[in-house]
Amino acid sequence: MPSAEPTCRTIRRRVACLLLTAFILHPAAQAEDAAAPTVAAPVAGAAVPQALAYEPADLVIANRTVVTLRAPVLGATPAERVESVEERVSAVVSDGGPLEVGTRDIPDGVAVQVDGRLIFRVLNADVDAESGETASEVAQQAAAALQIVLDELREAHNSRAILRGIGVTILASAVLFLALWLLRRSYAWAAGRLEAFAQRRSQRLTHTLGHQLTGQLGLARLVVAPVRLLAVLIGLLAAYEWLGVVLKQFPYTRPWGETLLAKLLAGLGEIVLKAMEAAPGLLFVLLILLIARFFVRVVKAFFEGVAQGRVQVQWVDETTARPTGKLFTTAIWLLALVAAYPYFPGSGSEAFKGIGVFVGLMLSIGSSGVVNQAVSGLMLMYTKSFRPGEFVKVGETEGTVREIGFLTTSIETLRHEHVTIPNAVIVGNVTRNFSRLRERGGVRVPTTVTIGYDTPWRQVQAMLQLAADRTAGIVRDPPPRILQTALLDHAVEYTMLVGIADPTQRLLALGELHGHILDVFNEYGVQIMSPVYEDDPGEPKIVPRDQWFKAPAPPDAG
Repeated sequence: MPSAEPTCRTIRRRVACLLLTAFILHPAAQAEDAAAPTVAAPVAGAAVPQALAYEPADLVIANRTVVTLRAPVLGATPAERVESVEERVSAVVSDGGPLEVGTRDIPDGVAVQVDGRLIFRVLNADVDAESGETASEVAQQAAAALQIVLDELREAHNSRAILRGIGVTILASAVLFLALWLLRRSYAWAAGRLEAFAQRRSQRLTHTLGHQLTGQLGLARLVVAPVRLLAVLIGLLAAYEWLGVVLKQFPYTRPWGETLLAKLLAGLGEIVLKAMEAAPGLLFVLLILLIARFFVRVVKAFFEGVAQGRVQVQWVDETTARPTGKLFTTAIWLLALVAAYPYFPGSGSEAFKGIGVFVGLMLSIGSSGVVNQAVSGLMLMYTKSFRPGEFVKVGETEGTVREIGFLTTSIETLRHEHVTIPNAVIVGNVTRNFSRLRERGGVRVPTTVTIGYDTPWRQVQAMLQLAADRTAGIVRDPPPRILQTALLDHAVEYTMLVGIADPTQRLLALGELHGHILDVFNEYGVQIMSPVYEDDPGEPKIVPRDQWFKAPAPPDAG
């Protein structure tokens, strides 16, 4: 019989291994099991000194767990017992033989044998008392597992079995590739049919409603998405099953292949169990969201009626109805989120709390500018500085207001430019509204000329009035106002205020007015002294009437 003595690194370990070997191999020692100085495993609920506590050791052979040893024997720890058993199993396999595993009862447990040779013992102290198992049951399970291990070790040296496993692997791979190819063809066929159906439905909706709700490509992708997801899941399941089949063909990887399906079913079962546990909370969340949606619809309908003039209330008008409705809607959804938060699955976990703290921190750091813009937008909406459709000038930007948002305001300029201005910038600048007093005589626009002291001021006023009368964009009521606004060193400054009906045509009206002023002053031979007057010229600086249409100006340019 080959020696069962393990390789020991220390004298203490060598002595312990020799004693353990002698204790196992000699039947006479079995009668002394009760008196042997074996340290029993701790009993559940009993206090165990720290010096007597040992870590359990798993006996793993050929990637399979055979048994878990917990008790020391003759000073040998469970880990040292496992090492000794591994060497004895290796020796038994090297010797050959039928390799039949059996068990035999002994006074303090059950002995596991191979071909009549003792391999290891399952002591009463090796059994986990809390599991309710006995040493006999654990030994029977260990013997069955050891028999599978020995058979697989013998199979690992069988070239015919290895070749058979390789053949099965090749065949399974071919079947997998064929299945994936068929799955791809089936998905392409189904996706094509669904895309054609979606395009037909999209064209019908466009013809019925007069406008297209969504693009045909977007609708087709939306319809095909569930089919794509199903195809991906089927492909992953086929690859998972192929992996399990391949791993089962070889002794060392067979335990992994046997546990793949069990792990998949266990994972799916856990998902279903978690879903069932979370179902009541999700129902509460759904109920809260439905209630919030109902109130949101009521609020939208109310404020939409106010915006359209169908509902009259004193505390909000048509201009502020929509932003006020948005504020109420946001408040309702926030309250719904706060009420539904405790019912979300995992809301009490540390991970969920950490995510909440992180999101709150990011919002508090990055929302200062957003809050500033939003508050400025509310100020613009509720102070009614200007409204959509009015013609305004903010800083150097002049145009028609298209939209007042919570963060920015959009203005369309006379150059047909779309300008977006942050609300905080508008609040910090002077805003001129040219449309607010439009019904009260239009926009008053000034224009200034300087005329020499040798021209009667009454004549100048009459000429300016005549130029205003010839301008089409100027209103007649109230009439233009002409003032001598300054007596300069060499000339008199005249300022004429005219009303323009359409603020968006202000620049065009001023351009036409200035052209008529030049024509009228030239007609009456009066020289305009603007911008600077230094000395009297020999002749008045005017343009004779017969030269008004000199080339390249067309004859009808006036």
